Amino acid sequence: MNNMDEKDFEQKEQVISETSENSLEENASVNSAENKTDTEISEEIPESFDIQENQAESTTEKKTKKQKKAKKNLKKLKHGTMATVLTVVFIVVLVLVNIVATSVFERFPLTIDMTSDDSYTISDETADYIKNVDKEVKITVLSEEKEFASTSKYIRQSNEILKNIVKSNKNFSIKYIDLLSNPEVKSEYEDSLSEYDIIVESGKNHERTTLVHPQDLVKFSSDFEKSFQQNMGGTLDSFIEYYGGMTAIQNYSAGVESNCAEQAFTSAILKVTDANPVTVTLLTGRKELASLTYFKTLLNANGYTVNSINITTQDIPKETNLIVMGAPSVDYTESEVEKVSSFLDNGGKLEKNLLYIESVQQPKTPNIDELLEEYGIKFRDEFVYDSDGENASNGYVFMERASSNFMDDIKDNSLRLFTSVYTKPITIDYNNKEMLTCEPYIQTSDTGYTMDSENKKLTSGVTVTGAVGSKAAFIGEDTYYSNLIALGSEFFLDDTVLQMSQYLNRQWILSIVNGVTGKSSGITIEPKTVEGGMFDLTNTQIKVLEWVFIVIIPVIVLAVGIIIWLRRKNR
Repeated sequence: MNNMDEKDFEQKEQVISETSENSLEENASVNSAENKTDTEISEEIPESFDIQENQAESTTEKKTKKQKKAKKNLKKLKHGTMATVLTVVFIVVLVLVNIVATSVFERFPLTIDMTSDDSYTISDETADYIKNVDKEVKITVLSEEKEFASTSKYIRQSNEILKNIVKSNKNFSIKYIDLLSNPEVKSEYEDSLSEYDIIVESGKNHERTTLVHPQDLVKFSSDFEKSFQQNMGGTLDSFIEYYGGMTAIQNYSAGVESNCAEQAFTSAILKVTDANPVTVTLLTGRKELASLTYFKTLLNANGYTVNSINITTQDIPKETNLIVMGAPSVDYTESEVEKVSSFLDNGGKLEKNLLYIESVQQPKTPNIDELLEEYGIKFRDEFVYDSDGENASNGYVFMERASSNFMDDIKDNSLRLFTSVYTKPITIDYNNKEMLTCEPYIQTSDTGYTMDSENKKLTSGVTVTGAVGSKAAFIGEDTYYSNLIALGSEFFLDDTVLQMSQYLNRQWILSIVNGVTGKSSGITIEPKTVEGGMFDLTNTQIKVLEWVFIVIIPVIVLAVGIIIWLRRKNR
């Protein structure tokens, strides 16, 4: 037992001793490790640990680079998006401004006429009338615009005037059609159409149409027309009828006196929009002494339809509202007087009118005199003068207005009438006939007098030189009239006199004709002359400007935009 106990004790002691030694070694190892430097520790770290650390560092660097790149890309994206948005906004604004500006320019004529005489500007009277037209008006020029405008400076001017008229009213439209390429247009209209004609129409299905021909846009001087006839052996009108108005304008532009485009276009618009169109018929065939050329122009310009008939062979058209007898030097026959009388009576309905013009050059006309006396008017074989120098000048005698009726369309009451010294006085004598009135419309001043050349007798005092006689008829509750306007001289409506703006003749005759026919207020338009070539552009200059504004400037703007975009992109 004791032996075994000793052995067991020895073994246990040995185990304890070994265990203690091991513990001491471990503690020494730990203490040694704690006392080592960082360098010694790092030298003792395994190689695999170094690789892991390097991988961690590499991953961190990559993450940092990715973050930086992401930030850079985000910054670029922000700048790029902002630039794109600004570009889009700028383009949208530019397009909107262009659309609005185009609409405004089309609605309102904002062009500037820089010619000295406003050659391309429509008159205030025309503009006021055009603005108030509430009907749709379509204007078709039978030519391409470039070709039409390039034919002549007068036609170019006319084209600009036409476009300004169209811009003045939203109900108006204009288009240019090449007639040679679109021959089917001819079948749509009853009138015979030619190249360069201008169709003006209103209503549906060509309800009311009229044509403006190239020759209607200009006025050739009377001297040129006389010279043309002498040199060519034919009239200018016959040349135009055969070769066309545009050919005459192109070949004989030197003979053009003025531009009548505004008159022609306004007249055409009046004809197709006037609710009560009026027709004036000139009676010819009796060697009339009054030419009435400008008077016809004035009527045409104010929307009247003017035609003429030979009273010796033709009947007065039923649609006629006013007939004009321009100082016939041969008396009417009884049948011809009956035509006139029946026209004025109109089957008892009246509402017809006669403008009669007397002349000192006329011989005796008893049949015509009898017709005039039915309306209370009688011409005396005397001459009108005035002893006051302020009322007579260079052979002309100034007259006073004797009535305020039919004066609605007179714009300037400060102007005075005047007529030639060769004027016959009128005696008003209707003998209290039932349903008849007659009143003076033009008369001399208190210092006026008349002279009977045959009896050498002078009569002083106010003398009537223009009068209006009216017959009345009651139909139901309404009263209707037929009127006879009588003038003592053809010089009241002389071409030169009517064109003188310092006198009232033009306004007065138009006002009274408007009044008796019941027509709306008229428009008095002066022909426009073309002086020089101020600011006119040649075809070459027009093409250069087109290239500059349509191609060159847009290309420059685009190039600048691309350069700016590239520079911003590479920042």
